[in-house]
Amino acid sequence: MEKVSIEGVALDLVNNSSVLILKGEKGKFLPIAIRILEAQSILIALENASFFRPLTHDLIKNIIESLSAKLLRLEIHSLKKGVYYAHLVISKDGNIINVDCRPSDGIAISLRLNADIMVSDNLLEKMDIIKEGKDVKFFKTNLSDKPISEEEAKKLRKMIDDMSAKEFWKELGKD
Repeated sequence: MEKVSIEGVALDLVNNSSVLILKGEKGKFLPIAIRILEAQSILIALENASFFRPLTHDLIKNIIESLSAKLLRLEIHSLKKGVYYAHLVISKDGNIINVDCRPSDGIAISLRLNADIMVSDNLLEKMDIIKEGKDVKFFKTNLSDKPISEEEAKKLRKMIDDMSAKEFWKELGKD
């Protein structure tokens, strides 16, 4: 297992999804396709934003803390039939509990609890940077993803926050 950090979030306009780019300490990467709502939750955590009432990942954080448990780390451990598998490693009263989760949910929770994000070595891959500008990097992978800039992420978040649920789903259905 190797500790990773979040390198960026890319918007895949072809599939109406987001791609989270994780970067390992040894320079390898793991791109994971995630739903836009989880991408938004991850961006919210990265920006240290808060809301009047807890969002789902904030609620899970509150549950873990109220049970006097500690999130030790998230482990993204395998890939089966195109689906990544992960578990939250939680310590409670000297016991270690592994809770199955989607990597995107686990990352959103880990960010809120300042826990390490770990990825199995065999899942990380080399990716070439094909263009690098001021605060922007584009990667060449077997996917055609290009991470969006921090400014683009903020604009996307504002656009989503300002939409009604009906407008949001209508927008996703556009070709």
